[in-house]
Amino acid sequence: MSGTAAPVPRTAAQLPENPVESAFGRFGDALYRYVFVRTGGNADLSADVMQQVWVQACGADLGRIVEDDRERWLRRVAKNVLITHWRTARRRPQSVPLVDVELAAALSNRLATEEIPPTLLTRKEVRDQLLLAITQLSTDDQQVIVGHYFSGHSHALLADELGLSVRAVEGRLYRARASLRAALLHLDG
Repeated sequence: MSGTAAPVPRTAAQLPENPVESAFGRFGDALYRYVFVRTGGNADLSADVMQQVWVQACGADLGRIVEDDRERWLRRVAKNVLITHWRTARRRPQSVPLVDVELAAALSNRLATEEIPPTLLTRKEVRDQLLLAITQLSTDDQQVIVGHYFSGHSHALLADELGLSVRAVEGRLYRARASLRAALLHLDG
């Protein structure tokens, strides 16, 4: 018997955190939403794009990227994968929402003074511009916008879900609406 002890296996809690898994865990839903809208709702193509983003993130040593910049980096990778796909395919499907600069600007101006009436939201071109803009927002902004306006959650319910105070949710929702107005003015198709 030697004088060295056998190595003790590490538990999952003791293993170093994988930056790719961590980033996808935190930003994956928002990133998928970004891809899904830009593929015209094609779930198979969206899954393929997400897989390519995962592979590139694994190969890029995501741990070297500052944590605050990881979401932006992943979104840029997804955008480049989509551009490459559409170039290779030599065409985009007709169902992919395209940027309408005038309509987006009008929506941004309208959001500055009022909420968009539900009757206007039934128009496909309005929904397309809003979807393009929402998917450009950060994960945190998307959470409160989607949770409040699309899922109908109250401020109290969102506060409970996000582990925040109601006041913090109100502030985050205010800033998210401002970000949405800005995204409408600078849409990325």
